[in-house]
Amino acid sequence: MSKPVNAPLWVFVPNILVPEMALERLSADARARSFSGLPAGLLQTLARNPEPTYEASLGLDRIEAWLLSYLDPQAQAKFDQYPAWAMMSHGNADNVPAFTRFWSTVGCLEIERDGVRFSPPEVLQVSQSDLQAFWAVVQPLLHKHGWALNSPEGFHTLLSNPTPVPMEQASPWSVQDIRLTDYLPMSHECSDWRRMWLNMQVELHNADFNKAREEKGLKPLNALWFWGGGEAWQNEVPLPRVKSVSEDGVFDAIKMTDGADEALNRFVFWTQLLKPLQGLVEEQNTKPDNVYCVNFQGWGGNVGVFNTLEAEVLQPMRLAGLAFNWVLLGNNGWKTLKSNWMNRFKFWQNTPNWAVLGEPEALAGPTEEDLQAAWQQGQRDHDNIQADWDGR
Repeated sequence: MSKPVNAPLWVFVPNILVPEMALERLSADARARSFSGLPAGLLQTLARNPEPTYEASLGLDRIEAWLLSYLDPQAQAKFDQYPAWAMMSHGNADNVPAFTRFWSTVGCLEIERDGVRFSPPEVLQVSQSDLQAFWAVVQPLLHKHGWALNSPEGFHTLLSNPTPVPMEQASPWSVQDIRLTDYLPMSHECSDWRRMWLNMQVELHNADFNKAREEKGLKPLNALWFWGGGEAWQNEVPLPRVKSVSEDGVFDAIKMTDGADEALNRFVFWTQLLKPLQGLVEEQNTKPDNVYCVNFQGWGGNVGVFNTLEAEVLQPMRLAGLAFNWVLLGNNGWKTLKSNWMNRFKFWQNTPNWAVLGEPEALAGPTEEDLQAAWQQGQRDHDNIQADWDGR
């Protein structure tokens, strides 16, 4: 994939799309009033571009889904549902046997009627001593079953095993509403991993540091979430450089913060996590793109951040004659608009097409019958797991 010498620019605006049905009920005047405060550059782009295609995240975290489409635009990565993030590399991808490398994430697993809820460490209170105690429990089990650590013990650690474990698992941000038995693969090839993982659950449940956490009213660290395994693949472009745009100015986004929008924190998570897998940027022939992520909390909140965006990002881009892409994020997907010098010649088109800001309704969730059938299947799977456990 060839790229120009000057790295392309992307402007991400989270939480800007609204449900199409709600948008259709508003009159033209009401739409103009509702969306007042948008930067002039975006209003011009809404007026002078055809309506873009809505890209659904298809069950993945929306930033994860966008990043996958960005790093693998030709869809060369092979997976059924969940991307093989642990198997990504910028070179020599074919040398890594399939399903031998996984990301592992420390967290809290809660089983609910309609699925599993996994809380990653970023949303939990985790001290350094608790983290050390966690790894002290799981390290012996990992070593016993042939797992090696390929990165330091932390919140998210890369693991490898010479024996393939053929399972696809969701990332910590995409794991919600997955039934436990969907996460515990029932194939014979995964039986050793399954026994190890269940042993971990027991050991962590009985660990003194977790009992102390629960006494303090904190969720236990009761699971090591394996995810990101699959077929090896290569990213076609480097990870982007992410910048935060807030009312305070434009800054490099290098760590997650409580005051940042969820989308910005997700960008920081993914770029920091995957950076070691892409190799040295200096050795690559392409320059990283710059992503400007606007700290917009949604309609009804403060739109003052758009003043910073217009003054410190959009105006300099226009003066320099730079083309860039707008990515308008909704709850379950995004739309992409291009802003370039051709738009300047469409000076007669000044009325924004507010329909661009509409987001299609998400697919309906499971019915009560679906939940009942899933529960019954889960009971059968649980019996099989118990039989496997008893025969260990």
